Amino acid sequence: MCGILFIAQHDPTRIPARLAERALDRQRWRGPDAQRLVTLDEGRIHLGHNRLAIMDPTPRADQPMVSRNGRYSIVFNGEIYNFRALQQRHGLQLQTGSDTEVLLEGFAARGEAFIDELEGMFAFVIHDSHSGRWLAARDALGIKPLYLHRSRELAVLASEPATVAALVGDAPDLQSLQEWKLLRRPVPGRSFFAEVREVLPGQLVRSAGSQRRFWRLEQHNDRFSDNGFEELLHSVVREHETSDVRNTALLSGGIDSAVIVAMSQVQRTYSVGLAEANEFDAAADTAQALQRDLVQVTLGADALVQRWCDLTKLRGEPLSLPNEALIHAACSAMAPDEKVVLTGEGADELMFGYDGLYRWALQAPRFDPNAFLQRYGYAADVAPTGRFTDWLLELTEGRSAIDAVEDFFFSFHLPGLLRRMDFASMAASKEARVPFADRRLVDYCYRAPAAEKISATESKIPLRRALARRQLTGPLNRRKIGFSTLAHPAVHRHDEYRRFQTHVLKELAWS
Repeated sequence: MCGILFIAQHDPTRIPARLAERALDRQRWRGPDAQRLVTLDEGRIHLGHNRLAIMDPTPRADQPMVSRNGRYSIVFNGEIYNFRALQQRHGLQLQTGSDTEVLLEGFAARGEAFIDELEGMFAFVIHDSHSGRWLAARDALGIKPLYLHRSRELAVLASEPATVAALVGDAPDLQSLQEWKLLRRPVPGRSFFAEVREVLPGQLVRSAGSQRRFWRLEQHNDRFSDNGFEELLHSVVREHETSDVRNTALLSGGIDSAVIVAMSQVQRTYSVGLAEANEFDAAADTAQALQRDLVQVTLGADALVQRWCDLTKLRGEPLSLPNEALIHAACSAMAPDEKVVLTGEGADELMFGYDGLYRWALQAPRFDPNAFLQRYGYAADVAPTGRFTDWLLELTEGRSAIDAVEDFFFSFHLPGLLRRMDFASMAASKEARVPFADRRLVDYCYRAPAAEKISATESKIPLRRALARRQLTGPLNRRKIGFSTLAHPAVHRHDEYRRFQTHVLKELAWS
């Protein structure tokens, strides 16, 4: 996992190499193991990379990387979990043991069609020195961030929107700020800056301006079964453990992380919480049952606020959620050689874990946007923007309430959580991997009958059965709090979120 930067400009003096290097420095925290900038075409092209070395951590796998034929250059962030299978399938000749080279040589051999075969998390830009063209792509579910500024004379892509905004002199987008106050993130396709766009999950963008979706939410499976799901999940978890460094995992007292740890081979896990509110006893119970080590990381109230401020300054835009500070604290406590951390994001979307909203949708005669936002929103006194309302109506048009809510959580909520996890882990120079957020699992579970996932009393039924089969019943009977920043249960989430926002906005000095 890394940070990437790509600049294509008609005027080579507009963003000289020294400014591109400064932009790379701005996101050095995304990849402290190596940093390099390559300039091509007399200064019209800059490719920059910050590397967190995971696969083949030797300098030979540093980026930007050039294809064997000398035609293509790549900057890549993420992991391709099926890279060894792709190498064998296409007979690729390699000089490194990295997934970066498989991606690059596979593209050189097969072009865009190779992207459709990738299983993993990724954001990358490939430049063709023969034609001068470039293309960029982002993984199906939006695990890895990718942001773009484009005009007739200039294109800038990077892992961090603040990096792009600083290069092009962009200002904060006040509509995005309003959306953040209510929904914790901007509307899909936007960033917190007026002229910086989010490359959407599953989207490929070309230098000429055209684009295509190489993956979208569609029903691929009409024969869901517990056994089929569990077998696929187990395979995906093991695939996500592929690395040349030590792996670990986050462990709360709940179901999702317990399933991931149970199916993995990690030996040391981490739990984090406030001194006044945590799940340490529950996490310790799960760790003991699974015979894994557990490290408990405690954050005081003052330290929580200070970490909000420090992380906001580092990111250069609003944090997504208050518990980014807790995730960052846990990742910061990990050993230097523990670079990969497995987490449970995506389980609630796959298995209808937000049970109150899903049960409301199952009983609703139709999808009512206002009623939904009253239940989902994080502020009672902030109205949705017009562009968000338009986006939501387009997403949910013609759908039943339950289908609309399922699509909303995959299209809006999950990418926001993944952005939180990516930043909070990368700020501590760790690579978070999210096995539940795998397109094969989504393809398997999407539009499965609701009764397979949720009942009147339980949600995430297949995950519960998977734990019961392993005789791990502790997480099944606990009230979930996760890595919560609520020190007192009586505090309403709106009040806590408003307190969090106040500190974030004060640090940013945004209106």
